[in-house]
Amino acid sequence: MAWKIQDHLPVGATQVPIILGSNKTHVTRITGGLEMHPVFITIGNIDSEVHSKATLQAWRCIAYMPIAKFRVHPDYQSILQAWLWHKCMDLVLANLKAAALDGCFMPDPNRHIHFVFTPLVAHVCDLPEASMIAAVPKNVSPVTMAGQRDFGDGTLHPPHTGKHTLQLIVDTARKVDPWDLDKFQKAAKAVDLSGVHMPYWRDWLYACLSIFLAGEVLHTCFKFFTDHPLKWIKETVGAHELDNRFIVQHKQVGTRHFTKGVTHVKQMTGREYREIQRTIIASIAGAASPRFVHAIRAIVEFIYLAQHPVHSPETLQSMQQALSDFHSYKGAIIKAEARKGKKGVKEDFFIPKLELLQSFKGTVQRLGTLMQFSADTTERLLITHYKDLFSQTAKQNKDFTEQCMHLLNHQEAMEIFDMYALLTSHGVPLVNTMHAEEEEITIANPALAWVSRVLPEEVKLVSSLVMHRPLSK
Repeated sequence: MAWKIQDHLPVGATQVPIILGSNKTHVTRITGGLEMHPVFITIGNIDSEVHSKATLQAWRCIAYMPIAKFRVHPDYQSILQAWLWHKCMDLVLANLKAAALDGCFMPDPNRHIHFVFTPLVAHVCDLPEASMIAAVPKNVSPVTMAGQRDFGDGTLHPPHTGKHTLQLIVDTARKVDPWDLDKFQKAAKAVDLSGVHMPYWRDWLYACLSIFLAGEVLHTCFKFFTDHPLKWIKETVGAHELDNRFIVQHKQVGTRHFTKGVTHVKQMTGREYREIQRTIIASIAGAASPRFVHAIRAIVEFIYLAQHPVHSPETLQSMQQALSDFHSYKGAIIKAEARKGKKGVKEDFFIPKLELLQSFKGTVQRLGTLMQFSADTTERLLITHYKDLFSQTAKQNKDFTEQCMHLLNHQEAMEIFDMYALLTSHGVPLVNTMHAEEEEITIANPALAWVSRVLPEEVKLVSSLVMHRPLSK
């Protein structure tokens, strides 16, 4: 992907790939609770081991999206909120889109000026937000041309390109005025669109839905496992028997011991998802049919292979084979009547996330390993940048966003001042000159690498400074 873009750039120009992250979250869950919808940004030039750790501060919050409640019929509430979100993204990202089109001059850490372009390479988000970004309803894949009845067929469908979506929007807008909300939304749904007529990525050069909506491991793999395969296991093995099988396991280093079982856990994090997957196959062996166990084993193996830090043609083939094996054995899940919905037993696999798994191989080939686009980091940022700040604010809805902005600005100013005071007190220049031999340390922490070279005796002090420290109210 990067080389293809580079071929279209002027001689001597370079890229600063843009990676966005966004997620709507509840700060409080009481009646009338606070909600926030932040947008984060980092760049692909930063090593993935750095921007995958929230404590290294490679991500920056660039906007708080407004969460408005419109005084309209409930049928129009979500589409108006989507229109507002895309319009705000338009305003926030205008300069980046201009730089992607015409280029701009930026300095590097060595103070050399470069002519750079800023293509959008990834937007990290969950499935509902991906559908909103792609301007499609929830029964259509945001990255392929698959519809609801294609979700469980085990086939890789053609990519859902931005060009195709924009052409559908233009054709629909020619027939119906987009500002005639009722008629336009009905016309849009007829061609598998959500009704968003001005998506923020429409004029971002090189941006394509099937590429920048990269495979996301936390929601697409781990959340999928809990919402579906784990429920199939509970239905087949039985909740009591499954809990007993986890309880009687011997404690051992590297594996979590669920002393009360796994079925009672109401809300899990990525860590719990991973721990259950470690022993789930051994736990159900003998309690379900061999073909059922084969199906679960295949999907777990796919999830493990998708997290591989370095891929080769062999690992990608193994990943695809694991997914193919699941589709070969999935009939055992239907036979066991393990897949159930509100109306009883289901005999289909119309699961949107199951369709997204088909695109993982292509994403790896275009953008690299999937773990660099995991939402683990942005989920952690929601805690450190918003939920943890709640206790330091006046806890009032009307100006909570402004208070968060002031607190984050103060945190950053304090960190910069601490670094400045440390360097100037020792008479060290404030220019952070890059050194090739520092590559290994830089991957651990860029600020630590700088100080380890100029003030090695102060490394322990900087290790504490680079972490967020609490602010007084």
